[in-house]
Amino acid sequence: MRRFEFSLQQVLEYRQRREEQMLRAFAEAQAQLAHERSVLDRLLTEREACLYRSQRQNRLTIEILTVEQNYLSALEERIEVQRERVAQAERTLEERRQALIEAQRERKALERLREKQYEQWRQEMLRAEQKALDELATTRATLIPGTLTLRTGGDVGE
Repeated sequence: MRRFEFSLQQVLEYRQRREEQMLRAFAEAQAQLAHERSVLDRLLTEREACLYRSQRQNRLTIEILTVEQNYLSALEERIEVQRERVAQAERTLEERRQALIEAQRERKALERLREKQYEQWRQEMLRAEQKALDELATTRATLIPGTLTLRTGGDVGE
């Protein structure tokens, strides 16, 4: 009995490797987004701490206020830049998600085709096996005389 061979096996293996690559790229994008959000959270926490400290100080000089104001302005700029980085990381993650979904769809389509062809092959093998068994039974019946005889009236006897 011959083995089942899927004619598009190499294509299926390529699509499986491609899906694995897309999955790794998606995981990297998730990690990058988590990192960018973490940086943004630290900046926001730093801004809140700075605002809290400046509110708690009783005696502020012009120089200290100026330094704190400059620091807060620079911090606000960094926060805006970081928000854009988070947004870009979110867009990248979504792009990678869509690429992964497409790779999975392509792989699954080939796997369904493989299963369909396998089932056809299996049915063909069952038919061939049944045919061989039928031929064996016919051959055995004709080679062993007297094992089967037909009587008049349609009865089968030995």
